Amino acid sequence: MGVGELLDATFSLYRRNFVLIAAISAAVQVPFALLTYVIYEVFNYSALQSSLNGLSARLRSGEISPDQFQSQVLDAVGGIFVAAGILLLVGLFIVLPLAEAATTRAVSDRYLDRETSVGVSYAAALRRLGALVLQSLVLLGGTIVGVAVLVALIVGLSIAAGAAGAGLGILLLLPAVAFAIFVYVRTSLAPPAIVLEGLSGIRGLARSWNLVRGLGWRMLGIRLLLALITVIIEGVVGVLITLPGFGLDANSRFLLQQIGSAVAAVFVSPITYIGVTLLYYDARIRKEGFDIEMLARSL
Repeated sequence: MGVGELLDATFSLYRRNFVLIAAISAAVQVPFALLTYVIYEVFNYSALQSSLNGLSARLRSGEISPDQFQSQVLDAVGGIFVAAGILLLVGLFIVLPLAEAATTRAVSDRYLDRETSVGVSYAAALRRLGALVLQSLVLLGGTIVGVAVLVALIVGLSIAAGAAGAGLGILLLLPAVAFAIFVYVRTSLAPPAIVLEGLSGIRGLARSWNLVRGLGWRMLGIRLLLALITVIIEGVVGVLITLPGFGLDANSRFLLQQIGSAVAAVFVSPITYIGVTLLYYDARIRKEGFDIEMLARSL
């Protein structure tokens, strides 16, 4: 498929299976949004906002010093940071993999004209959850190590050669960012490969690396286009939902923000999952003749 054909297929498939795909997304995104709201209520988010605003006013008036301000802010937000960290881990290693895997399975079934359901999709997602978490950990660990090495290199050059060394170290950011984008693109088909081929996390990454070879620029361009489309839609949805919250108290504004995030997660994020699944099949058709294989099976 060309780029236009792939985007058309993405939105057509979403439109024809809207209820199924939205239900799959809502099954994990809505409970996660409710959990987020409950946790922030437990930590009294609105009172925390008022407290921080009061501290800022006292800092501007000179009642407290910057050091006192920093200390009191850390005391106030310590608990909320812990809660935010827990929610981040839950979202990254449970909610996101399950939503992506279940949507990928459903999209694949409909793409191949097979019957499917929310239950079937999540049963497949749960079976592959461990492998998906492993591939996420591998990528996250590699990112952390890479950032640590880069920071250490910049600091080392700064100590050894002063400002000139620091400048040289900062210049290394450009190839580092380029390499990170390269790795991201080459491993972007790992989730559908893991879900649809039953691969382990490591083998899924290797499978994606091989599938994307020679298609990197095309894959990067389409992923950027999908990201741009989803960001625009999410921005519009977020503004429409949170706009009525201006002038309300902090708790009400936070509630509207959570509703906006949940709506975007349920209805907008599947666009990317559908597009990536179709990209996976497109890569297999281009490199492995998958369409001919499927035709032979049907004869």
